[in-house]
Amino acid sequence: MKILITGHKGFIGTRLWERFSAKIKNGENITIHGIDLKTGSDILHANLPEVDLVIHLAALAGVRESVKNPKAYWQTNVEGTKRILEHYRKARVLCASSSSVHEPYLNPYAGTKYLAEQIPHGNVCHMRFHTVYNESARSGMFFDKLFDRALKYITKHERDFIHLEDMCDAIEALVNHPNVKGTFDIGTGRTIFMNDICPDLPIRNNTPGERQRTCASVEFMKSKCGWTAKRKIEDFLKEHNEIVRYYNKEQFEVC
Repeated sequence: MKILITGHKGFIGTRLWERFSAKIKNGENITIHGIDLKTGSDILHANLPEVDLVIHLAALAGVRESVKNPKAYWQTNVEGTKRILEHYRKARVLCASSSSVHEPYLNPYAGTKYLAEQIPHGNVCHMRFHTVYNESARSGMFFDKLFDRALKYITKHERDFIHLEDMCDAIEALVNHPNVKGTFDIGTGRTIFMNDICPDLPIRNNTPGERQRTCASVEFMKSKCGWTAKRKIEDFLKEHNEIVRYYNKEQFEVC
């Protein structure tokens, strides 16, 4: 199998690339190609190799950044995805979408992800990722700031957090079930309130453009691929209790 991973140097793409590289070392007949801005190529202009499967992860992410520069988000998330889907009409495409698509009117990022899902293709999976985490989360995201001891406030949002390894397991399950297609959530189906993670931090209530609650519908992945998330965010927080304890009432005045 010949596979293209766009965004292969990103948070999810890096780990997925490692997994497929390990399979190649173990003798599996797989060839992998990558496109990523970090290697000087991008989905809008790069030469596109002929492959059997595309795992399209490349995108601009982030709510606030999308408000500042909606044009760039349109170019990458809509026009870039359109180029991928139109070029690979005969290949299967696993396309990273977002839980934000459930409320696409809230911000430009959500809107571009929603529009990307409307681009016609006969063999595509639009994977609506929920909030992915691990010890080295994407720069600027909640867990990145948490581990850097850089959090200044917390919100009352309710989030479905999915561990990076579970996310990669889900993508591999889809690779191994080639007849599956459609649009669906990938998450745990469980939520946690953000202010329960660091209850002593000041609470920010004014967060325009952000969803108040995210929770994945897990039945599709369970019924089609036999996949469910194995890891719980509560267990992860217990494993890293020393980080959570850093944010205590001795350091922060609660608003």
